[in-house]
Amino acid sequence: MRTSDISKFDFNLLRALHVLLRERNVTRAANDLHVTQQAMSGSLKRLRQYFDDPLFIRVGQHLEPTPMALALVAPVRDAMRQIAMTLETTPTFAPEVTRRHFRVAMSDHASLTLLPDLIANMAYAAPGITYEIQPVTKHTLYHLDLGELDLCVMPQNLRVHQSNLSNVCPKIRSTTLFDDCFVCVIDANNPTVGQELTLDQYVTMHHAALKMTDGLQSLVEVSWINAGIAPHIAASASSFASLICMVPGTPLVATVHRRLAYKFKTIAPLRILDCPVQIDVTRQQLNWHYRNDNDPTHRFVREAMVSAGATMQ
Repeated sequence: MRTSDISKFDFNLLRALHVLLRERNVTRAANDLHVTQQAMSGSLKRLRQYFDDPLFIRVGQHLEPTPMALALVAPVRDAMRQIAMTLETTPTFAPEVTRRHFRVAMSDHASLTLLPDLIANMAYAAPGITYEIQPVTKHTLYHLDLGELDLCVMPQNLRVHQSNLSNVCPKIRSTTLFDDCFVCVIDANNPTVGQELTLDQYVTMHHAALKMTDGLQSLVEVSWINAGIAPHIAASASSFASLICMVPGTPLVATVHRRLAYKFKTIAPLRILDCPVQIDVTRQQLNWHYRNDNDPTHRFVREAMVSAGATMQ
């Protein structure tokens, strides 16, 4: 039976509920908390008794949350986040002694250009802060809302594509880190291209092109459509870095970010040329949940990212 006397509530059950709401599977939840499946089933039984609600109903191999369980998602998530922040509280914020782990979703563009300088600077300014870098997916803003990510860096146009998360996006703050433009990269010894790459050559060449998931189109693909051209795609990959690595020793051309192209030019035989097709400038944005606005450690890392982006500009 539910009671408002928190002294009688086992807060281990709150942790169990948080994982069950995320995993919706007793076995996975038990593995996440490093307990037996029997112990997790016991926790679920006690939660059902406390809330006087089944909370989860089995549908096939999954547990589907009841309306009561869905109503608990946000308050339980926020409570767990507040507990974590409480445990990390220090009397004063001192970057040189603060210990914190940040989970950051980041595009490959940002991870190869912004991240190295950021890590180099923070290694001295805040050596106790660690980072776990994850790829950006269609679920990134949702995970940011759930508190499963602390920050994400993604192109502005990709943020727009995720705007269908109408209940999430208003909670997400963002700021610009840096802009970049697109260039073409070819093998340094490509005999068919002179000092300039003409539109006719660009259209007839074989391309290494970005293949985005979830039916999204890259800025390059959009520019091709706007220009009324359909270049032949000989190879595709999910990252711009992979496209550049395909070019040396081949007749391929890849249309990639200028900063990435020049970074790889120092280690690979590449030529960098202006792209004959007009492509919009890409803008990398830093995103975070508003609940972290006043968290001093979080703010410190955000400011370090903004500073690194300004240095790149």
